[in-house]
Amino acid sequence: MPAHRTSDEERAASVTHLLALEAAGTPLTSPRLKTVAAAHGCSSKSVERWLKRARDNDGHYQRKQREATEVTERMEDELIRWCGNISSAHQALTDDGILTLSYSAFYRAVIRTYPRSYLDGLRGGEKARRRHDLHGSNRHRGRRNDAWEADHKEADVWVNVNGTARKPWLTLFVNCSNDGICGWAVTPHTPNSQAIIVALHHAVQRGGPHGPFGGVPTLIRVDRGTDFLSDAVHQAMGILDIDRVDLPPRRPDLKPYVESLNKSFKNMLFRGMPGYTECPSPDTTAESKPAPIEDLLTFERFTAEVRQFVHRWNHKHRVRNLGKRTPLEVWKADQTVIHDPPPAALRRFLPFVRRTFTITGTGIEWAGRHYLETWMRNLGGVRVRLRHLPGYFDTVEVYDATSDKYYGTARWTNAASTHLMRRVRETNAADAARLRKAAKRRPKIVAERFAATAESAPPRLLTTLTTEQARQHLHDTRDTDPLATPRPADENLPEPTGSWTNTRPPQPPADTDDNLPAPTPSWITPSTPPANEPEDTP
Repeated sequence: MPAHRTSDEERAASVTHLLALEAAGTPLTSPRLKTVAAAHGCSSKSVERWLKRARDNDGHYQRKQREATEVTERMEDELIRWCGNISSAHQALTDDGILTLSYSAFYRAVIRTYPRSYLDGLRGGEKARRRHDLHGSNRHRGRRNDAWEADHKEADVWVNVNGTARKPWLTLFVNCSNDGICGWAVTPHTPNSQAIIVALHHAVQRGGPHGPFGGVPTLIRVDRGTDFLSDAVHQAMGILDIDRVDLPPRRPDLKPYVESLNKSFKNMLFRGMPGYTECPSPDTTAESKPAPIEDLLTFERFTAEVRQFVHRWNHKHRVRNLGKRTPLEVWKADQTVIHDPPPAALRRFLPFVRRTFTITGTGIEWAGRHYLETWMRNLGGVRVRLRHLPGYFDTVEVYDATSDKYYGTARWTNAASTHLMRRVRETNAADAARLRKAAKRRPKIVAERFAATAESAPPRLLTTLTTEQARQHLHDTRDTDPLATPRPADENLPEPTGSWTNTRPPQPPADTDDNLPAPTPSWITPSTPPANEPEDTP
């Protein structure tokens, strides 16, 4: 007998052969049926049942179908209520007397009716359902600067940022034709539109520290993050005539090159750094708990490591999908014309400061910062506007407030020293630590603690004070209650005499007869007369 169960195709072939012999006049003897049954690992009676079903079905073999159970709307509602838990839904339907099927029959009906992606979505939400989506291979790469992709990536490593453990964020711009990193920026916190503008400002420039990659792309694909959709980013791309393509939400497959680069940063850079968040550890909370601050990389060192990785990726790393070539080799092999932005466009690329300023003898003052340059001579009293790279206040670009004429670049002259800024940060950190300590103490002060119980009873407050302590507390509270303490103006007042003027008219004496019945409102009609009055007779 075979070690495994034969398939329906194999059974259909045997049945077709036996029916052909029968049609040719060859008798289907018992030894012949036993030989076929032995090949399929069943009895000869099973073979006879196959033949009978085939004769009833015009000579075609078909497996006997079980009577299918249809999933009703009530069954589906119960399945949705239990978030895809088939066992709990079956138990609830059975307890309500709605379902008489066994669990296995109900399970088969659910599996047959709903796809696996729908059931996983009920259990784990949209993220679990998307695991079953099918995606094609990478899109057509095109030529250099035909298309870029941009995205944010949270670093999987803790970094020492001025004495605090943080996970920085990377903003990346990738050239789709060669996987080259055109521009990048690192922020110690969640990035915003400023990080995008800084990274794009570096991405469109070439030469020197920017490397050979750059120029103005035709389009940039971005997700629907609010920072990418901001007016500042839209204006910056519009000045350079870059088409921004907004991809649908939760579709990383539509920007595969930058998503692949995010994984490369994790596998090729972050895994080897101290403070990696996914290191194997016996402590189950090690992933969310940072390492000691002295063991982490400083933010300056982390940024330097990222810069070295970008250079190694662009110039030395060989990408399998590029035919084992580096991004630089693919870039040089492409002879497409590169459009470099003119300096005036790069200056216009920077956002304006919202207010206007006046050039004085000390230059331009903005938020306590003084900007001065030699070209400001003979321009005293002129109203100007400023442009600057977000987050960078060392230099500003100065334009006339009326004619929008460009004057030049001005530099910050009164910046605080590094030592002074360190002392300011230490003072701020001490204040923040004192506030955090007070916030941790408050729940312990105001929280009420109750006794555990296994019975259906009202919660019982745990007694933490003795009788004497409780009475002393009430006495102290009464003594310090501002409502209970007499005001100084009301203390030791003399009793009123007849010579005093009373501003209120004299009131009639109050009725002290307690036996009088209370007045009955006019809208109430008593159903029975009072007990002390005789009932009227007609």
